[in-house]
Amino acid sequence: MLRSRSSICCVAVVALALNSGVVDADDWLGFRGDGRSFAPDAKTPAEFDAESGKNIAWRVATTGRGIGGPLVIGDQVIVTGCGGEDERDLYVESYSVADGTLQWSRPMRATGRPFTHPTSSNASPTPASDGERIFALFSSCDLVCYDLQGHLVWYRALAIDRPKTGNDISMSSSPVVVGGVVVVQLENQGDSFAAGIDAESGEILWSNARNASSNWSSPQPVQTEDGITAVAMHNGRGVELVDVKTGEVLKRFDVSGDGTASSTFASPYIIVPGQSTTAIRLSAAETVGEDAVATIQWQSNKLRPQRCSPVASNDRIYMGRGSTLMAGSISDGSILWQARLGKLSNVWATPVMTATGIYIVGSDGKVIVVEDQGDKGEVIGESELGESVLASPAVSGDALYFRSERGLIKVAG
Repeated sequence: MLRSRSSICCVAVVALALNSGVVDADDWLGFRGDGRSFAPDAKTPAEFDAESGKNIAWRVATTGRGIGGPLVIGDQVIVTGCGGEDERDLYVESYSVADGTLQWSRPMRATGRPFTHPTSSNASPTPASDGERIFALFSSCDLVCYDLQGHLVWYRALAIDRPKTGNDISMSSSPVVVGGVVVVQLENQGDSFAAGIDAESGEILWSNARNASSNWSSPQPVQTEDGITAVAMHNGRGVELVDVKTGEVLKRFDVSGDGTASSTFASPYIIVPGQSTTAIRLSAAETVGEDAVATIQWQSNKLRPQRCSPVASNDRIYMGRGSTLMAGSISDGSILWQARLGKLSNVWATPVMTATGIYIVGSDGKVIVVEDQGDKGEVIGESELGESVLASPAVSGDALYFRSERGLIKVAG
């Protein structure tokens, strides 16, 4: 364990609403919303159909191609896209929540390596927001900040000083913004690093070298009760809790994390997927002293996801493995039930849970909805979007927003 400090005593995980901006309860401000992919009050349709238009509020084509998820901020839906030769043309766009009308589009040109696998995209990371600004990161390591009217606030070409940062599959780790700091985790076989950037000015506050191997997982925000904000970052060599203000590693766990799926939190647990899923419990110190109690609660090599990140409700954790969805106990990792989903093609998108059920999205646009009935999971809906979908959906109000490779679809009753 790295050096202890009194400021990491009494820790508790909280939602991504730690952002400095004014956040509406219905806003979806980053990859997996608040980090759990859980919108407990949303009464979203269990069934919809692209061909007949059933429960399809609107659908529009976007300027560029993208596989990062959408954001919903007030009356705007924000997406990123790319196009042109080698996908060097980059876009951040705003669409109307009401009818899908394009409100603004901002083009720019990639400065880093834009090359990706054909199934991926330069517009692979999901953007993030603090409710006042939009932070869009691209696989080419270009990070741009706009206000909600589409005015440029600042821009950082993160690969200018690190030209070996990048890989030919994509850099798809999504940024997070917490405590007024935008955190990026850019791990690859070249120049790997993580950095904290001031959300208001774009100043780089810190930069940490990371293991030189490909990793696509995203950082996960946490916060201590005494106000220290941190992110959990994992790769195949371990999990670290990093202070977002300074970049200092507050705690390290020598457990192997998954290279694709990201961690998920549900207070007081950080759930880290890997060859075994690891639950790290953050709680108050039991004795007077400087050490916080941050311990491994359980590990399971059976309750683990494939590609997509875990989904957390208040007391359960859900793991998608291809055509199977598993529900487990957050407190001890026991498997509570498994549900067969039928023929679901290549699931890359992290599922999302609403008051209706858990939505699992295949890459061909087929969507299965499973209701947790306590002792079993029951399929209650099967729908078709009619387009390829690799991005995790967003939820706002009683609506779902799907970012297809070349479009945007709103589903509402």
